Amino acid sequence: MRLFRTLNKRKNRRGISAVISNLILMGAVITVGFIILAWSQTEASNYNNAYSSVIKSDTDQLRERIIFEHIYYNGTHITVYLMNSGTIGDVNIANVYVDDTAYGAPQKLYFLKDDTETSSLDTTQEGYFAISLSLVLDTDYPIRIVTGRGSSFVATFKA
Repeated sequence: MRLFRTLNKRKNRRGISAVISNLILMGAVITVGFIILAWSQTEASNYNNAYSSVIKSDTDQLRERIIFEHIYYNGTHITVYLMNSGTIGDVNIANVYVDDTAYGAPQKLYFLKDDTETSSLDTTQEGYFAISLSLVLDTDYPIRIVTGRGSSFVATFKA
């Protein structure tokens, strides 16, 4: 009888250890599952934020509109009169190309109405800038303006 009780206790221990090991294994699997779920939600949120930022930037670029009102060459420099006719403000000029030669951003951009210096044009604002260069008279030249958002606007003028 004593032998039977000892065998019974060993069988019970084996059953308890199997249940405990299964509980530990299930706890580990559930913990790893939650960690993977949290990581995937963080990655999805980061991707969503980056995607919306790119879409906003592209939309802002499409909303930019620059109109060349007048381009004047006096023999030593050109003066370019512009208007922001787009639906987005804060349009700045990143680069100016004349006949595919880059001149960089204009040193100074002025408002047309009061000749005060500015760095960008808001919606419906007019401005102008000048670039010193020498051109051949009675020749057509393309001028291209690239904005800070990457939009490009082209016009042609006669020197």
